[in-house]
Amino acid sequence: MNSFLDSVCALLEQGEDVVIVTIAMQSGSTPRESGAKMAVRRDGSILGTVGGGLMEAGCMELGREMLTGRFASSAAESGPELAVIRHFDLSNEEAAKAAMVCGGRLTVVAEHIQAGRRGAEVLCAARDSLLQGKPCGLETTMERLEHTAAATREACFAVTGRKTPDCGHAASATLDCDGKTCRFTEWLQPSPRMIIFGAGHVALPTAAMASMTGFAVTVLDDREEFASPQRFPQARTVVLPDFGQAFAQLTITPQCYVVIMTRGHLHDKTVLEQALKTPACYVGMIGSRRKRDALYDQLRSEGVDESSIARCHCPIGLEIGARTPEEIAVSIMAEIIACRAAGNGDGAS
Repeated sequence: MNSFLDSVCALLEQGEDVVIVTIAMQSGSTPRESGAKMAVRRDGSILGTVGGGLMEAGCMELGREMLTGRFASSAAESGPELAVIRHFDLSNEEAAKAAMVCGGRLTVVAEHIQAGRRGAEVLCAARDSLLQGKPCGLETTMERLEHTAAATREACFAVTGRKTPDCGHAASATLDCDGKTCRFTEWLQPSPRMIIFGAGHVALPTAAMASMTGFAVTVLDDREEFASPQRFPQARTVVLPDFGQAFAQLTITPQCYVVIMTRGHLHDKTVLEQALKTPACYVGMIGSRRKRDALYDQLRSEGVDESSIARCHCPIGLEIGARTPEEIAVSIMAEIIACRAAGNGDGAS
């Protein structure tokens, strides 16, 4: 979510309007879950996705209409920013003809966010909160515009209020309508963090894939020429004085994923000893089983208990026969994504 809002706010801060499409409610089998977002630009290009296929194409067309078509004229008449609520039935004959395999129903809220207005201000305040690692909420209050309603499938609303409520609700998004008034509320969590120790060949594709799959990435190394923004444009980079101080500049939370891939066994052991003392939800280390067993024996001889050692995933990654740095990165990210989906990073490979 951090990178999505960061990209959207960059457009808004450059003076470009966008339409944010969010899945507000869903039931049955749908391509994405409640809270999934997509931004539509005036040129028709998008950021993010709400699931692809026929439904996403309809949302893209809706976004273009809100920026340049029939809804744009409604905006000029009403004055306030507009929002459109549209319902999709992915089990009907139209979806079947388009070869969609989903069989559920969903409702999206499309919001016209105008640069320099309240919507942009609230959205970018949420962005700033997430970048600081703080969860936050978004709330939009809407009044229905009857003259732009299109039967029961779609209705247009004037936005009468926007704010950032306190976070704390279990659901990612709720849509409550009472007569002509609707309130759309979302609860946003910061992106999970991945901390990569070692900035070598495998770290490059791993950092790129982690960023692509929604992680906020930090790469650390004791070599300035390796841990550089030029090598890792999608990550924060930190140059360490030595690996003995690996965690001195970091705040590790239960939402952190620690990946150890330094250039030597000694450095790996130094980082692992520190990592196992943190509340990170996942700790993984690259290396062979032989290396792992020798390192674990050293840790046991130094008094590290079995339950702590068992937290480490080593060899890191799923067994897919990976050989190249890119293939190894795929195996690492596949394992981490599985742990993220399960909500539990514990357990050794």
